[in-house]
Amino acid sequence: MADIKYYNAGDFILNDIIKKKGERGALVYVIFSTLGERESELIYDKIQVLCNDPGSLIDKIFLSHRRTGDRMDRTEILAKEASRFIEIIISNDIQVPGMGQEKGKGADMRRALFHLNSRYTFDTTDENIIIIFLDGDSSPEHFGPRYVTGLCGAVLDGYDFARAGFFREMGRVKKFVAQPLYSAIGHHELKNLTMMSYPLSGEMGGTLQFFNSVSFWQIYGVETGINIDSSVMDFKTADINMGIHDHEHQDEIKIQKMAFGIIRTYLKQLESHGFIELKRNAVISDRFRAAFINEMGERDFLDFDLDEKKYEPLYTLVSIDVEKA
Repeated sequence: MADIKYYNAGDFILNDIIKKKGERGALVYVIFSTLGERESELIYDKIQVLCNDPGSLIDKIFLSHRRTGDRMDRTEILAKEASRFIEIIISNDIQVPGMGQEKGKGADMRRALFHLNSRYTFDTTDENIIIIFLDGDSSPEHFGPRYVTGLCGAVLDGYDFARAGFFREMGRVKKFVAQPLYSAIGHHELKNLTMMSYPLSGEMGGTLQFFNSVSFWQIYGVETGINIDSSVMDFKTADINMGIHDHEHQDEIKIQKMAFGIIRTYLKQLESHGFIELKRNAVISDRFRAAFINEMGERDFLDFDLDEKKYEPLYTLVSIDVEKA
């Protein structure tokens, strides 16, 4: 298994990337993920940045958006104001075989990919379609074209999967959960998990062939699931240093729920790939339970059902179930 290749975002020059893209006959699609009106102001700035700078590198920008109401919201309006060429994919309306109405970032990423497989794969093969996923809630102060040029540049250099790495001051789940967890079980097929500088980054790129080949988890486990599949399935992976980064900080309960989801996904993925086996009728739990003393000095309890679905790779669908419009 090849080690992860490390790059700095500045290693890739726009004109060189565009030349490689043309020689390969590649298409580059950027997908922002948003929920309700939470990222409305942020998304406007980011779309404008990408429309103004990377030039002909990007073939189309998509907004994968989940509405929290019944009508067009401010995020959609501002995205259209930022660029009339953007296509908004309303996650609530995308029907995918084998999926219900489940909510979650990973579920909606998979819906967006299904939509692209349905409508945008006529002109080239899936290994020549490059997908760049970007988070909607990251700070515009630290955002720039390098997120596209860096990730896209690595894929055009021959890597199946490229993950953004950066310094983020908080980063509690990455520091205190994901990275120690990824080191807890040693196996040569899992080695690349320990080499990812920011394994929970939502900013990632890859060929459509890659994203069609990995499993997607519904909510908190999406990045961990993709990371494990990328390592075990021996895809060529690159880690791109983007410098400084920041985005919305979560409260402690949300952090605990995220941590549980990541641990649960890690264990379930390792179990499904045959690395671990539970005995004595033990199961990997869907419930996060904890007792604690609250800020009033009183005893309190947490109890959340955090079951999330694992969706099979899209290649099982796109070749037989997708009717291209």
